[in-house]
Amino acid sequence: MELTDYLSPVQNAVLDDITESTARTLVNVADIYLQKFPDIHQADLIILGVEEYRNGNNMSVASAADAIRKQFYMLAQPKFNTKLADIGNIKAGNSLNDSLFALNAVVSHLLTLKKCIIILGGTQDMAYAQYTAYEGINRALNVFCCDSTIILKQNDHMPEWNNYLLKLIAHHPNYLFNITHAGSQQYFIEQESIDTFEKMNFDLYRLGGLRNAIQETAPLLRDSDMMVFSASCSKASDAPGSLAGNPNGLFGEEACQITRYAGMSNELTSIGFYDFAPEKDTDQRTAKLLSQSMWYFIDGYYQRKNHYPEPESDDYTRYLVTTQNGNYDIVFYKNNFTDRWWMEIPYPNEKSKHSGKYMVPCSYTDYELALKDEIPDRWLKAYHKLM
Repeated sequence: MELTDYLSPVQNAVLDDITESTARTLVNVADIYLQKFPDIHQADLIILGVEEYRNGNNMSVASAADAIRKQFYMLAQPKFNTKLADIGNIKAGNSLNDSLFALNAVVSHLLTLKKCIIILGGTQDMAYAQYTAYEGINRALNVFCCDSTIILKQNDHMPEWNNYLLKLIAHHPNYLFNITHAGSQQYFIEQESIDTFEKMNFDLYRLGGLRNAIQETAPLLRDSDMMVFSASCSKASDAPGSLAGNPNGLFGEEACQITRYAGMSNELTSIGFYDFAPEKDTDQRTAKLLSQSMWYFIDGYYQRKNHYPEPESDDYTRYLVTTQNGNYDIVFYKNNFTDRWWMEIPYPNEKSKHSGKYMVPCSYTDYELALKDEIPDRWLKAYHKLM
């Protein structure tokens, strides 16, 4: 596959404002497609821009990737030996479907090369191409979305770019196992969408609950394969360039913390930053926030620990909790070095990625709930999906 058929190089003007740099400034660390295409085989992470804008009703969305690059490449390299390649931008096709096809083709190819992909620009509908790139690669895909709203209804008045979740769920063949939606604001969501989401045993975490326990996103992301990050999940004061411009939402440091957890997830192989319109941005605040969120994702990536609980491993302590009059035995595993927790679902299933059993990432809070004779919500939802 010739990737350059779908890509245009990063323009030199994007980097012109970087006048002061050192050997550890990211502009001098990354292998950037300016004239020569990068050696992607030597890279761990790939940056990929998208010039598509047609579903966002704001033409400046096409320049979102370059606006983020201007801020990102001024940042210092994390303390790790970062192997980063920037392969330029997906050219806007003659139609929106052409752009979706190109993004799907490029991401799919990079996934087969075992690369971790950072997608910049475009609206949420690009997440559909991000998702379909996993077809034939993952048997059971876990998707993590950070956004202010959920829309699972189809009608003539609904903008298609705002309805990508419905397309993911309806896609055939179906290889979707779970969606975790974080940061939702209930006054934007019709009750029918919430009811549908919960009937499918997907995970919904509203903005208030998320902000009160931001560390709980770490186990939610630990088993995720891809992440969709909408700029609209952040407060307009921190992200004035988001398409939605919501007064409520995540603070900048919370967004960075979540993307760092995403980077630390062993399973996560792509993240898309969408819904950013540079024309609306004030003093490049949104571009700076998204570039710093990228930085934290990369920092997290290089702190991945390939730990997975095995009953015979001395690295884990095993806890057995019997709940509800002995109807359920829940087995917990705690890593003795990282303090990461897991729950075992007693149902061998072909959807499991690990040796005929299904493990659900969890936290100490879930263990405490089980001790109080309450079945953790994460355990129940995973159990019902496997059944």
